[in-house]
Amino acid sequence: MQFPGSATPAEQTGIVAFREYALIASRNKWVITGAIALSLTLALGYYLIATKYYQSQTMIVAEEHGAINNVINKDGDAGGSFEQRLFLIQRQIINKDFMGEVAKEFRLFPSELNQEEQRDALVGILDMTKVERVKMDPAVALSSQSLVEGFVVSFMHENPTTAMQVTTRIADKFIEENNREREKEVEGTGEFLDEELRLLKHELEKREENISQFKKSHLGDLPQQTDANIRALDRTEADITTSTESLQRHSDKLATLNQAVHQYRVSGQQSPGFATGRTVEPDPLFRHLRELREKLVKLRAEFYDGYPEIILTKEEIRQVEEELTNLYGKDAIRPDKATLDPYLQDLLRQQSEARTEVTLLQRRLEQLHTTKRDLEKRLDRSPHVEQELLVLERDYNNMKANYAMLLDKRLHTRVQENVEKRQKGGKFRILDRASFPRSPVVPNKLKVLVLGFLFGCVSGAGLSILRERLTPQFRGPEDVELLLAGPRLLASIPDFSSLWRTASDPGYFQTLALPRPSLGMTIGSRSEIVPSKSPLAERSLHEIDRRFIAKMFPRSMAAEQYRVAAARLQLLNATGAPMVIAVTSAIKGEGKTTTVINLGYTLSRDFGRRVLLLDCDFVYPELTAFLESPVRYGLIDCLRSDIPLQQAMSSFTDVPCWIMPAGESVADSNDLLRAGQLNRVLSQLREEFDYILLNAPPILPVATMNVLESHSDLLLLVVRANLTSKQAVTQALGSLRADRPIHVVLNGVASTSLPSYMLDYAVSEGRVAV
Repeated sequence: MQFPGSATPAEQTGIVAFREYALIASRNKWVITGAIALSLTLALGYYLIATKYYQSQTMIVAEEHGAINNVINKDGDAGGSFEQRLFLIQRQIINKDFMGEVAKEFRLFPSELNQEEQRDALVGILDMTKVERVKMDPAVALSSQSLVEGFVVSFMHENPTTAMQVTTRIADKFIEENNREREKEVEGTGEFLDEELRLLKHELEKREENISQFKKSHLGDLPQQTDANIRALDRTEADITTSTESLQRHSDKLATLNQAVHQYRVSGQQSPGFATGRTVEPDPLFRHLRELREKLVKLRAEFYDGYPEIILTKEEIRQVEEELTNLYGKDAIRPDKATLDPYLQDLLRQQSEARTEVTLLQRRLEQLHTTKRDLEKRLDRSPHVEQELLVLERDYNNMKANYAMLLDKRLHTRVQENVEKRQKGGKFRILDRASFPRSPVVPNKLKVLVLGFLFGCVSGAGLSILRERLTPQFRGPEDVELLLAGPRLLASIPDFSSLWRTASDPGYFQTLALPRPSLGMTIGSRSEIVPSKSPLAERSLHEIDRRFIAKMFPRSMAAEQYRVAAARLQLLNATGAPMVIAVTSAIKGEGKTTTVINLGYTLSRDFGRRVLLLDCDFVYPELTAFLESPVRYGLIDCLRSDIPLQQAMSSFTDVPCWIMPAGESVADSNDLLRAGQLNRVLSQLREEFDYILLNAPPILPVATMNVLESHSDLLLLVVRANLTSKQAVTQALGSLRADRPIHVVLNGVASTSLPSYMLDYAVSEGRVAV
């Protein structure tokens, strides 16, 4: 059978675990107490027989006089924090060479030891030596405000006198070596600063040269020239605009002149735009060219071509022709052409001038565009050059500042070197000399006892958990709630075996007055109650079975818990319909019969319900012991034949509660249950009773429970505290197949496992019953 699991919330997991361990500790308090007592005894014995070690201490403080350390670092941090210096001091003192000389001086180990044994002995001496930071108040937590610039040197030894002497020698030896190192440091400081200044100066000059070369190689691209480049670029763009406009005008003029020349040559008409009112004289160059040509003709007639004057005349003709060609074109110097018309001559001259002006303007524009591109490149390179220059200047300025600082330190060093050399105390001074130790520090009595106590707690807890794991039984209500997620706890019945030891007086027992008369009831129908006289009605209560706690001790805590269980059953039966409840257990001997008789009697007496206790355990039928009057038949007889059910029952004389025993068992008893006869019997009984409690056999040994559970409205599992194993209960629940609500009654719970409020209520309820 499967039960609906309920996931434990994450926030309740820790609380549940804590409750479980608290219960384990409560149940095993004597085991834990014994473990603690044994551990404390062993710890005290160890303290008495262990070797005692004594520790002597001396305090050394750091004294700074603002000399060489302040020269090297003006912030006063002499080569780092004091924690760093303390680390170096610890390595200086706790050192084989340092402590080896001290050990030989005081003969801390025998001289006849070999080298290997001496090394081992020296390691032990180093372990006995400690160097720690000084605290103003040992009780205050470690912080920068609670520490001073000082340290404590301590040494442990079996002889307190030797411990004091060795500690004193360690402090003196450390001061001596520190003074020697201080003198060397003072002497080397000046040399160090001089060398650093020389190197830094050389590097500084090198950086200056680099900056100068950089500026020369990037002349025009420097950041301070950016404004000038921007202004030059503006002027260049203005010149480009002006030259472009001028070029356009001259180009238009040249085109107009070309058209006028062409028109005049073709049609002989003068262009209106170029007509002049004045007389244009022919160009003298034409007349001069004609005269030179005539002269050349005469000279050739008289002289040969290599004559010098002929050569000079040819050269002069060539120069005049070239000049005319530039002015009027190639046609102007053709020998077959007549002298140019003055108007045409003027047009050609204007055309030549316009052509020359256009050529000059075009060259001017090319130069301006080249200048503009150069300026734009400079502006583009300017940020990159500026960044490189900033890096160079930054390094230079940093180095220059370092140089100035180092130079200042060197000037101070010359004054302070003599002061440092004359200081007698150096950087450290012994503030508190080593004292004679009165009591041992190892072993520490308080620490040994505390560790013994903690070990006892841990051992006791471990033994308790191991004991719980080796005996996995239900001990209290919490175990049921933790292990069984589906079933719910109906009630926790305390162990009432001690009540019979306290009830020795015959007048101890008192009958409980019922709220309404119901003596000697038998069943006829649900509406008809017939009292019957029983020959055993007047028997002494001492003869009643001791398990009948609800009748014998109605004011006891156990009886009260049966009333709690009965009240909860009432709440579960919200409809008020007849209910068949199968009461079973995982194994035999858990108290299911006790639960049936007490729960049924309580339902009848305190709640006025008609209850039938039906014994279905054919192997061990125990309800017969509670019969006030014997009956001839039982359940088996009703299943095998049609015997009237009233003849198989016996009622109590004081409450409406009846018992139907199992009857004489036969070989086919379980077969009778499977054959459907039980369903017929239960159908008749449901019409007459409010509650029918089936005293079912255990789940694991026999298979009868698998038949009875299908006829039940609710399953009630009885678990015996400190007896039933958790594994047996889990296995029993897993073997059930029918889907029925399951509730648990925890029986025989020890008083130590019950809540304190239940015990207090039981004591205050009356002195008659526990």
